[in-house]
Amino acid sequence: MLQVQRMGNINNAFGNMNANQGHDARLAINAIDFADVWRGAGTIVNQGLVRVDVQGRTGAGEQNLQVQINGVNGNSTVAAALIAESVQDASIEAQRVYAVRKIKDALFSSMNDSHIYRVTGTPT
Repeated sequence: MLQVQRMGNINNAFGNMNANQGHDARLAINAIDFADVWRGAGTIVNQGLVRVDVQGRTGAGEQNLQVQINGVNGNSTVAAALIAESVQDASIEAQRVYAVRKIKDALFSSMNDSHIYRVTGTPT
């Protein structure tokens, strides 16, 4: 089972998005697939005014995903999620779908309240 846990504030939060940025952020999050999450550092989705980046792994081995506003120097993050390595253990398609849904839930929650969210556990 996977758990989504609210953590601390996003340190480099962008602030209030306008309607177009919010729309593109929702589209970008919805475009994430399971394989995207486990890629190396870099942009995995680029949607208009925003992008979803893999920032790499944390010291604890969690994959760091961030939704960021394009073309902004400095504070550009509108959502952040840390994904435990165990989430990658999805062995069948239904588990991968479940895992991606939880990852998207974490990013949407983060976008709504400017907190980092952590996804832990093993897909079942």
